[in-house]
Amino acid sequence: MALAARTTHSILSVFFLLSLLATLAADAGSRCPRVPSMTAEHACTAVTGTRRMLSLCLRTLHAGDGAPVEVLVTRHAVAAVRGALESYAATVAAATSLLDAGEVAGDDEKAAVGDCMVGYGTARGAMARVAGELQVVDAGCGDDDRKAGEIKVGYMAGLRGMDGCRRSLMNYPASPLYERNLADRNETLLAALLCNLVVTAPLG
Repeated sequence: MALAARTTHSILSVFFLLSLLATLAADAGSRCPRVPSMTAEHACTAVTGTRRMLSLCLRTLHAGDGAPVEVLVTRHAVAAVRGALESYAATVAAATSLLDAGEVAGDDEKAAVGDCMVGYGTARGAMARVAGELQVVDAGCGDDDRKAGEIKVGYMAGLRGMDGCRRSLMNYPASPLYERNLADRNETLLAALLCNLVVTAPLG
């Protein structure tokens, strides 16, 4: 099935991006003195406004696993982007399984799932670009305004991709993909909020 083949390719692409992000997280250091340092708890408190998002942030950054340590907020942003990409991969895999098992009934719902996966492709590509810009920030090179602008463009496109999927599935709230998308949207929003600490620009 063409849709299943595309979703399998999407999973492989996400795994490649996660490998890149793992390298970024390991190499993040003090090469960009203009980027502030925060503990995970401080970063999460700074960017979240609800208990649900605070809890998600603390889990994503593994806050509480050890003594609080201040690190560059770039590292927190990388962790959130990695979490979003992992969530995308899991949802794409779930969609593939549903389609392969014949659990998506009717052509209209299959089309909706296909449109949803288009949104995931958009989000994946956008957050990959954010990962690349975070690498530039970590290296401490390039134009600050351009980097900030590209990061913001990337995470806003990621959010639009998630919203596109939600609109596609609006008539199928019982689909397991519907709830997964809502959770993935929160992961994307968290990544956007933490990236905003890097660019120090208001989230729009």
